[in-house]
Amino acid sequence: MTSADIERQPELSADHGHWCDVGGVRLPRPFKIRRLGHFGYNCWNLDRMLDFYIAGLGLIVSDASGKFASRLPDDVLSGLTPGERLLYFTRFGSDHHQLVLMSRKVWEASAQAPASINQITWQVGSLAEVVAGSAWIWGRGERLMRSGRDMPGSNWHTYLFDPEGHINELFYGMEQVGWNGLSKPRDMWSGVMHEVPDLPQQAESDEIETARRAGIDLNGGHRAAVGAAAYVVDGITMARPFKVTGIGPVSLFVEDLEQATRFYTDVLGFRVRERVRWGEHQGVMMYNDTDHHTLALYAAGLRSALGMPARLNSMALGLRLANYRQLREAVRFMTGYGAEEVSVPAELVPGFDYVSHLRDPDGNLVQLYYYQRQCAPSGPGPRTFSAPAQQWPELIDAPEDVYGGQQFLGPWQ
Repeated sequence: MTSADIERQPELSADHGHWCDVGGVRLPRPFKIRRLGHFGYNCWNLDRMLDFYIAGLGLIVSDASGKFASRLPDDVLSGLTPGERLLYFTRFGSDHHQLVLMSRKVWEASAQAPASINQITWQVGSLAEVVAGSAWIWGRGERLMRSGRDMPGSNWHTYLFDPEGHINELFYGMEQVGWNGLSKPRDMWSGVMHEVPDLPQQAESDEIETARRAGIDLNGGHRAAVGAAAYVVDGITMARPFKVTGIGPVSLFVEDLEQATRFYTDVLGFRVRERVRWGEHQGVMMYNDTDHHTLALYAAGLRSALGMPARLNSMALGLRLANYRQLREAVRFMTGYGAEEVSVPAELVPGFDYVSHLRDPDGNLVQLYYYQRQCAPSGPGPRTFSAPAQQWPELIDAPEDVYGGQQFLGPWQ
């Protein structure tokens, strides 16, 4: 699949009634989303957005790339500041990136449809799931954008559109930033691929050994500067009185709530946790792990009711703080930094106890919390099968909560 393959394709002859083998477990599609990996904004106020999320909330720049701007004609480039030409990859943990920020000018000049959301990215369990998932999604007649592998970040992926035009990504194998804080050196950014890969591919450790033998400086990657320690935070000296420790849920505005709900359930495999209502405004809370919800869909009329700009496609992006004390400190710190706290009706955000919504410079809301309700599936669990392993079946039926819980983050080996 190439970047030109963006039109909805006709249904192919594959029998979609068959169960799929996902790691030896029968599932209705050949992949299982495990968690939200990262998210991206196309920014009107890129410099202010960077200040808000990096200097304010403490995200760390893992890399900055000019790959989008490099494709633009000179007359467009001349109208961009040096900072606007870069795509910023930021993180709060070991994943190479968890929030991506780029200029809206560059996004639209690259012939992309106007959108405030750059991407919504979901982790699956293996490269085989990415490849099989791409074929399965294409076979259903859904709109794929492209498949392959990008740098920086090194993750294998396939991109697809939801009915509203939001770009979703399924990925495997995000580069992990280790104890020294260094990302991969730019000389290892040669692994970009814009088509579905042949299987098998070599392991990450083999790629690194090849680079080492080629004389590439493995310590030549980007390392962000760390702010001066000004606070003692639960026994650690830190630059701010809190630490972001998780991402999600994502909250989207959609024009057709039922159509969007069908896409995320039927195609991507989400489940509906509950439906919400505030006055005439409705929403659907959806999940793919034990969190109360990882995705919230809201009918688009809510946007104006909350006083948000019509240009925004997302109501909020959730960021989890390490504990309740740090949540309170984060709200105090950010409002002191100039952020506006916005009132969102509790009926629209179930699953939390204490949650705060701050407006970022583009008008998006940041949903800060320390706890989200953990929900086990209803009904009895699976029967324990204690017979010798040689008697176990080759393919098993899926427990209700299969492949849920904490996930392995990086590429295998």
